[in-house]
Amino acid sequence: MLLQPTLTISQVGWLSIETEPNTTKTGPTGSAAPSPSRDGVSLVVPAYNEEQGVGPTIEDFLPYVDEIVVVDDGSRDRTAEIVKKYPVKLLRHQKNLGKVAAIRTGVKAATHSFVVLTDADHTYPGCYVPEMVKALGAGADLVLGSRVGKGFSNVPWLNRIGNVLFSFLVTYFGGVEVSDAQTGYRAFPRKLFKEFDVSASGLEFETMMTLQAAKRGYHIVEIPVEYRPRVGRSKLRPLRDGLKMFLGLARVAYKETSLLAKTVIIPGFLLVVVGFLVGLVSLWEKLSRGVLIHEYYPLVTVLTILVGLQLSSLGLILDCLSRRLSRLEAVTKKPGA
Repeated sequence: MLLQPTLTISQVGWLSIETEPNTTKTGPTGSAAPSPSRDGVSLVVPAYNEEQGVGPTIEDFLPYVDEIVVVDDGSRDRTAEIVKKYPVKLLRHQKNLGKVAAIRTGVKAATHSFVVLTDADHTYPGCYVPEMVKALGAGADLVLGSRVGKGFSNVPWLNRIGNVLFSFLVTYFGGVEVSDAQTGYRAFPRKLFKEFDVSASGLEFETMMTLQAAKRGYHIVEIPVEYRPRVGRSKLRPLRDGLKMFLGLARVAYKETSLLAKTVIIPGFLLVVVGFLVGLVSLWEKLSRGVLIHEYYPLVTVLTILVGLQLSSLGLILDCLSRRLSRLEAVTKKPGA
């Protein structure tokens, strides 16, 4: 495809922008592709100390997108030097502000209708971009590149456990079946980014973004993608980032749940907590004294937890239905609908 960035170097506070001179990039067949248009695809690549993976990542995606925006998030290695060798737009944070800040900077600088996000570690192949864009054109609001089933074995085992757990939570609280809520390979219309953006600073961003999109009734589509072994050192800390993801999901779930649903979910949640506490008392009695003093506590535990889960699920169903009805009403009220 034809990449036509203009030569610009500027600096404003913590951000500097450097784009390479005008360069023509041919597609896989060797013939020059049409000029970029507003209906094209911008690839946003946040990068922090990714000198090993950023070059192969750019080369992999060049044939499939109209524009590549790489945001160097205050790297201390040769990341920016390597990026400058390619016909891409380079934006540099003067200090490390985090992946989420880099994504926001990149999306703001993107000039095409569709945005694809990927990591700079060469784990995701670029060949899936056309399929993602096709899904967006067919009506999807958010397309996720699901690693489950293709190369999932390349994900570290502890990360796999976390991915399954958090994908289940997104499915449960969001009312949409999702197999890989944490994937860093995703696509969406640029105009919808403000709807998907969440208050996050780290690797919990993707999971929270997926849940927020689901809670707001947007159409989420998954396509299976290959996941390759990472190039370079991983920045994910499973326990710390896992806790941040869990707390982040709790914030999004509470914020995006309607008041009517909360009146059902909160009592259900309290019943579950009471059930667990009663169960802990029963367990303590059995372990410390060898006998249950309150023989009916196990039954109370089971009943309260079951009732609590039923109430919480009912509240989530009510919330999902009300959100979708509200979104349907908004769509039907649009001119020409």
